[in-house]
Amino acid sequence: MRDHPECQSTLREPVTLEGIGLHTGNPSRITFLPAPPDAGLRFIRADLPGKPVIPARLGFVVTTVRGTNIGLGEAKVHTVEHVLAALTGIGIDNADIEVTANEPPAMDGSALPFFQALTGAGIHPYPDHPKRYLHIPEEIVYADQGSSYRAVPAENFEITATLIHDHPLVPRLTLTLRPDPEIFLSQIAAARTFCFEHEIAFLRELGLAQGGSLENAVVICPDRIMTDAAGLRFPDEFVRHKLLDLIGDMTLIGRSLFRMRLEVVRPGHAHNIEFARRLSEAAMKMRGRIPMPTGGR
Repeated sequence: MRDHPECQSTLREPVTLEGIGLHTGNPSRITFLPAPPDAGLRFIRADLPGKPVIPARLGFVVTTVRGTNIGLGEAKVHTVEHVLAALTGIGIDNADIEVTANEPPAMDGSALPFFQALTGAGIHPYPDHPKRYLHIPEEIVYADQGSSYRAVPAENFEITATLIHDHPLVPRLTLTLRPDPEIFLSQIAAARTFCFEHEIAFLRELGLAQGGSLENAVVICPDRIMTDAAGLRFPDEFVRHKLLDLIGDMTLIGRSLFRMRLEVVRPGHAHNIEFARRLSEAAMKMRGRIPMPTGGR
């Protein structure tokens, strides 16, 4: 898929998708635009005066309630993880991401529509600008509220994710993958977001899931799983989506590729971000420098 897998890249041409936000329900248009080397991934609120730019970096995460939301001042973008997972999954390092609302369109609740659009736009390599890898010096662990994370140095990026829910229709699910672009496309990208039926009223009281439907989410009921007419896309679609979310959240570290083996039990956005911060801090200590507050990857 990539002619220059070890160099940075961007899109060859812009590409646009439209839909409604999963949590806000707002109509939204997202446009992926080429960006120069070392620019990283940047969201642009095209609907606001001055078109404020929000770097897709850990320092700009503002909340992690049922999604990862970033912001700078009054400008915010909700639920960025599926977009970021698609960009990392296909291997794009630099892109400007214009949105016309405070949330990207949910599309079908997965990263697949974004991945397909980026594939159609094409990838432009920067041969003189090598990719930046995240290296950690040693084992990094984190545990909180029943979730646990462990990363060890490795030559390739490998994830083992385990999902545990106290529900008869969602057994313990474990999956191990090496998410290169081909694996991401075939095994991860199409997995959709999900929730439990009993959560829906509470989420909507909080102002969330306003755009949610069976067109962009899977709903787990006490005695059945509600989805579109096609049913589940994978028998273990739930753990695959959690793995998708994890990749999107880890993209906020600001590194193109990760050289580590990662083991995660009960992942969630808040824990993903906290663990990503610990990985970033460990890597920066290894490089012996202080992180820049803004800027490229």
